[in-house]
Amino acid sequence: MLDAALASLWLEVASASVTYDAAARVDTRARSMEQQATGEPVAPVAADMDIVPTLGLKYDDGSAVAQVQYAPRISFREATTNPRTEVQHVGRLLGDWRPSRGLTLHGTQEFVLGQVNLFTNLPLGGGPGDDPTVPGDTPVPDVPIQPLPEGVDTVFFLSSLTTLAAETVWLGPGWRLSGSAGFSASGGLDDAAKEAVPFQYGPRAQLSLGYSPAPRHTLATTVGYTDSRFSTGARATVTTFTGAWTHRLDRRTSLEAGVGVGVAYSVRATEDATPDTPDTPDTTPSAISPGSRRLTTLQVGDTPAADPAQRLELLPDLTLAVSHRVPSRLADFNGRLSARVTPFVDRLTGLVYPRADLTLNGTWALGPRFRLSGTAGSAFAVGGAVGDRQV
Repeated sequence: MLDAALASLWLEVASASVTYDAAARVDTRARSMEQQATGEPVAPVAADMDIVPTLGLKYDDGSAVAQVQYAPRISFREATTNPRTEVQHVGRLLGDWRPSRGLTLHGTQEFVLGQVNLFTNLPLGGGPGDDPTVPGDTPVPDVPIQPLPEGVDTVFFLSSLTTLAAETVWLGPGWRLSGSAGFSASGGLDDAAKEAVPFQYGPRAQLSLGYSPAPRHTLATTVGYTDSRFSTGARATVTTFTGAWTHRLDRRTSLEAGVGVGVAYSVRATEDATPDTPDTPDTTPSAISPGSRRLTTLQVGDTPAADPAQRLELLPDLTLAVSHRVPSRLADFNGRLSARVTPFVDRLTGLVYPRADLTLNGTWALGPRFRLSGTAGSAFAVGGAVGDRQV
């Protein structure tokens, strides 16, 4: 009986395709940063370089695909001003299954362990090549530059993201329904790291319904939900309702617009330390957000009112993007310019506020095995957080 089962398993594996891949990716980045309120002086412009070797194994039997990857990120930070090396161990497990025609199931598990620099804009828990349009591949929010604890810029970090997703076209021609559910956990591992990046965990879900009434038009309605709980006692729950319209102007250019609203419920941290009483009798501590830097300022008028412990707000969720392609045999180009204003959960404080992102990226396919990509952008808080700005 056991011999028959092993023989059947061997025949099934032998009939499938098992491949491996090895690759290396190099990213260089120049960034501009605001001066910190406290701590050591920060160079206004810095350069980084990341080397990401990748080893992968893929199993494909036609209806099911399983893939495992190990892609450590070796980073050289501020090579021109304050050179140092950081290493992040990144592992991924991906699976796709098509049990029937018109239905596709996705599953991903990603694990990140290592040193993370808080001044950079790397998506923690997601790779730089992740496609947010793929069901189940929801990017993790980036780390804001400020506020940061005094003298802390690099922490020992852990991140885990588990996602299950499904996509179907069973509703009829032109209709597409997709949904995903997942659980994420991330933050500093030791006490010193948790002081800089509190540990957070919580579920997330998304449901999207799309319809193409004409070949050049696509309408989509999306409902998203995230719930993040922090080791400091803070909590942030965000539910978004968004409608999007995509129009292909011609064979090379397409336009995308989205309008929505986010309902944000946040709870302030309970472990907010009280700053020391200033020596000057006519000064009082400034009003601050939990986790922000604490500065002593002269109080001229009345004592500022403290932020409420709980907040319920309506925040904008807007998107405008244009994509353009320049076909060429030598250098096929795909470019995209996007502007977004979306609810943002600050992983350092647990506060929720609107954040604007302007991104320009382009990719040149210089051959079947060589591709060159460039990205430039800026992000900044639209009220609610002072100093959360990066270029």
